[in-house]
Amino acid sequence: MKDAVAGLLHDDHDSLGKLLAELDEELAAQNISHAFELLDLFWARLAVHIRAENLHLFPALANASASLFSGKGNLPTSDDAHNTLLQLRSDHDFFMKELASMMKTARKIQVGGEPAEKHSEEFRKRISAIAKRLETHNVLEEEHVYTWPALLFDEKMVVRLGERMQLELKNLPPRISESH
Repeated sequence: MKDAVAGLLHDDHDSLGKLLAELDEELAAQNISHAFELLDLFWARLAVHIRAENLHLFPALANASASLFSGKGNLPTSDDAHNTLLQLRSDHDFFMKELASMMKTARKIQVGGEPAEKHSEEFRKRISAIAKRLETHNVLEEEHVYTWPALLFDEKMVVRLGERMQLELKNLPPRISESH
């Protein structure tokens, strides 16, 4: 059986990666209006992904008995797991703050504050920085953190965790779910 947590979140990473690449292509082509729509969609999609991890995955791991984190096989020590989760939360904060700042600028542009072309290259640089950090972040999650539930918990718990996370991933803001 495919791991309900790892498979779900890995697939979502792939989908988000494609969306980020499409956003960069639209910025490069100066299709600013569509790029801003994609930026908003990426921001919302990443936010629900992060929410799923922060509300369900990370607390499940943080609340697991420290004795389960043996430091053997694919499991870290309890201290290493704690530090990894702190790093991932820090990354999440960076992504959300950076994307919120970009959306604020995009909204100013949309209401006629400044010419969009002036910001296109800046946006591409910021997207590149997000993509680079996201790549490292995703490797840490996919190769380590996403494997931990199947090693720590019974199958029933992993399935329930996956179901709760799936509900979060589907819970997009109305402005997104109505338009996509």
